[in-house]
Amino acid sequence: MVRKMLGLVLLLSFNNINAQFNLQLNQILLVGNTAQTVPVGKVWKIESYMQAGVTINDMAESTATCNFPGRHHAMIVNNQLYYLINGSPGHGSSGTYMAVGNSLPMWIPAGTTLRSSCSSDVISVVEFNLIP
Repeated sequence: MVRKMLGLVLLLSFNNINAQFNLQLNQILLVGNTAQTVPVGKVWKIESYMQAGVTINDMAESTATCNFPGRHHAMIVNNQLYYLINGSPGHGSSGTYMAVGNSLPMWIPAGTTLRSSCSSDVISVVEFNLIP
């Protein structure tokens, strides 16, 4: 009997706990290399980063990192580069080492800017309204 009463008291006390906001799906976005800002009253959930393949000759050199097909392209959040990788850090002999912990999904709040580093890459974003 005491367990049932304790369970009932706990159930009733937790019933009055509310989150700060509820999320309401607003729209799906594809963000390219033009910076976009999360609007006030919204939150974005970054679902995926789609890196386009680029075909170049094996011996070709280019100063733009977007022209190298096997290289990771950065996602840029508030002008900071974030590399999304699977497996071990580093990339061949490029000398570039990245944080292994960067993964998706990633939630970003209002006022945050987001863009891809290359014109042919897109970031898939789910935008939610924050409902009090």
